[in-house]
Amino acid sequence: MTVCDVMQPVPYTNLRVAEGKREMIAQMRRKRLNKAPNAWGAAIFMDLLWGAGPWLAGVCAVAVGLWRLHDTVDGVPETFAHFNSAVAISAISTFSAFLLVSRIQNNLGSNRNIIDQFGNLTGSVINLSLWVKSQMVSTKTAAALMPLPDGSGSTYLANKIGLTLASVPYIVKYGGRGTKIMPEGLPIGQDQQLVDRYKEFTAGSMFGSSGGLAPFAAIVLMISEQIDQVQRGEKASEYAVLFAQLNAVTGAEGAIGGVSAYIAPYIMTALTYALVVIYLLLALVSDLIPNNGGNSIWIAAVMAFCTIVFFQISARYANPMALRSKQSGQAPLISQMCVSTEKAILAVFSRTNPYISTKGLEPVEEPPQAPVSFQMRFN
Repeated sequence: MTVCDVMQPVPYTNLRVAEGKREMIAQMRRKRLNKAPNAWGAAIFMDLLWGAGPWLAGVCAVAVGLWRLHDTVDGVPETFAHFNSAVAISAISTFSAFLLVSRIQNNLGSNRNIIDQFGNLTGSVINLSLWVKSQMVSTKTAAALMPLPDGSGSTYLANKIGLTLASVPYIVKYGGRGTKIMPEGLPIGQDQQLVDRYKEFTAGSMFGSSGGLAPFAAIVLMISEQIDQVQRGEKASEYAVLFAQLNAVTGAEGAIGGVSAYIAPYIMTALTYALVVIYLLLALVSDLIPNNGGNSIWIAAVMAFCTIVFFQISARYANPMALRSKQSGQAPLISQMCVSTEKAILAVFSRTNPYISTKGLEPVEEPPQAPVSFQMRFN
């Protein structure tokens, strides 16, 4: 390559493509920070559709079939009477109710634990950004502010470490949802160097293995590199404090991953469903259809709604990270915490401290001194 080749300007088409990509990423940022209000009606409808719909439809269909069989086929009523065992039905109903209640409590407890730990995660990330800002030297690469498009025709100031820290909650949320993470859609997406570094860590060929780092491990490694760069030449005690805050972030993420990834033994889930199905069938055959006829259809639907449907809905909310903000029948706290954390971190690094410029300018009033000639006397 000659000197003339190096000095040639970048083609206009390449600049136009780069500018278009830059604007697209800015628009993704605007949509990320300005979410539409939660559609409560549609969210509750989805809860009922996926939680209650299949069971109610199935129970009603089975009840209709058994009822018609009982009324139209000779010998079926006598056969149904053989299944009339109050002891067996009572035992199955009691144990299945116990299992359903315990599983519902576990699902709702998982929901609360994940939200609590996610709050700890976002709080630790904000604390880490405050510590970095208080000890930061603006001339260092990771700390230098740069203007970026905000997606609304204006710009805002951010730095590399701020963009990286603001990406942590989103990575944990998308990881808990089980969706593929696009770094361009994260706060780091507005800095190509950060995107390239993230892709380098998560590449499948890294370290000569079959897979790269997990997204959260990659972002933590990027943060540790930036802390190393920011704290180079500074006090070792401050360095230790920063990594203590980073340790709190990883601890919260570990707790979230442990709760969201836990799956009860499959045999327990299968037995729970089997017991409920057996109970509903025995109730229909031995009591509801012989004594209530066609009314057994809606009675069976009410019984299913009061048992298995509640469990099914609680299972839907066991992992709140898996629910999109517009499809959640509870407040989308995970998404709200992600957005508020990004805004808080950007405010920490982009705003100047109004007290720094006046520090040391105020006169310090010294306490009055006692007269030199003063002597204490005892009479």
